[in-house]
Amino acid sequence: MGFSTVGVQLLFFIAVVGISAGVIAVFADYTDQATGAMGDRQRSLASQMRTDIKITNIDNSSGHLHIYVKNIGSEPLSTSCVSLFIDSGWANLSSQDIVDPSDEEEKTHWLSTETLKLKPSSTQFDHSLQTHSAKVVTCNGVSDTERF
Repeated sequence: MGFSTVGVQLLFFIAVVGISAGVIAVFADYTDQATGAMGDRQRSLASQMRTDIKITNIDNSSGHLHIYVKNIGSEPLSTSCVSLFIDSGWANLSSQDIVDPSDEEEKTHWLSTETLKLKPSSTQFDHSLQTHSAKVVTCNGVSDTERF
């Protein structure tokens, strides 16, 4: 075996080691990203399992719709992304429309066992229906529906 054969084998060895290191780096990055995504999903599911709400009362007698919703889960919630659907249509809820029922003060955090009053500013009812439905959805997708 001459020096040229040893040199070629050495170049092939270096190329194989370099390519192997690149493949390992790609798989390590993929594993880190997958682990991070699974951790995010696990935290989201844990939060969702600790969240529960219950529509306790719907008052439409005064011509203005008022929906009382209680946080019966152990997770404190943010009111910034609470959504309301009336007859499967989205109802506008601004931050002034989610209040403490006792003093009508705007609420930004919704603690466990606390009841809030939702006062949608504009509500479109499907007048062809005799009964209507209200669905309240929290930030992490937990919801409750009630007919009125």
